[in-house]
Amino acid sequence: MHDRFKWQIKVAKEVESVLESGVLSGDDMRIIHAWTLEVMIHGPDILLSKPNVWADHELSGKWKGYRSSRYSYSGRIIYKIEKKVVTVVVVRITPDHDYK
Repeated sequence: MHDRFKWQIKVAKEVESVLESGVLSGDDMRIIHAWTLEVMIHGPDILLSKPNVWADHELSGKWKGYRSSRYSYSGRIIYKIEKKVVTVVVVRITPDHDYK
């Protein structure tokens, strides 16, 4: 891990498949990369300080314990913070605001 990165991001296999599938546009990929860098450098609290950019919020119901950040009008990054200080686990990236 690079010295300036204080947080680590683990990516679920499902997310790797989505990223490699070509379903996301180049713009989507650039924004997701920017989200990743922000979290790795500053931690997930940075997302809350930019509500007009990420619209980050807690989820409920089946997704209780997870959070969602917006990367496009309908696209979401669904993630969970593990061990509060060390790792953000991205569990799903959805191009269509579908939490199912």
